[in-house]
Amino acid sequence: MKRNLVLYGLLAGIFLTAYVNLLDYSKIIYQTTWGMYAGYLAILILPLCIYFALNELRKKQGELLFKQSLMVSMLIALMASTIYSAYTFIDIHFFDAAHLHNLFDFTAQKLKAEGKSITEVQERLESLHKHYFSYKPYTYTFIWYVGMGLLYGILFFFIYKFRYRKQVS
Repeated sequence: MKRNLVLYGLLAGIFLTAYVNLLDYSKIIYQTTWGMYAGYLAILILPLCIYFALNELRKKQGELLFKQSLMVSMLIALMASTIYSAYTFIDIHFFDAAHLHNLFDFTAQKLKAEGKSITEVQERLESLHKHYFSYKPYTYTFIWYVGMGLLYGILFFFIYKFRYRKQVS
């Protein structure tokens, strides 16, 4: 089962990284009205991987323990957040990070459309640049995903507990 947990963690991290990069490089997230909603779909990757891992574990051993549910979800969330945060950090700090220009261009166009001055636009772009070249976005993403993993572990534990009791009755 440990191998399957690692597999689900790797899948969550790889799918998340690939999906977000696909949206960014294709500029779908910036050019279409539905692109923003396509970005929100990335939020579903982690709970789906956790759900399938817990479902597989429940099928093998029957009823899940609360501790097991939390440990599985946390392991998957830790792996996914580590892969995604590390990739993003390495990509931005050690490679071209050209995809950030998509975000900067989108932000500049949006601010200009709102009637902001060139100085305000430049200040905002400098602020974004400083933000992405600091440690904050990667740390926050890591913490956010681990927290979501904890919440999903609790949620799925109660869902399975309710479903398992209902099936036994």
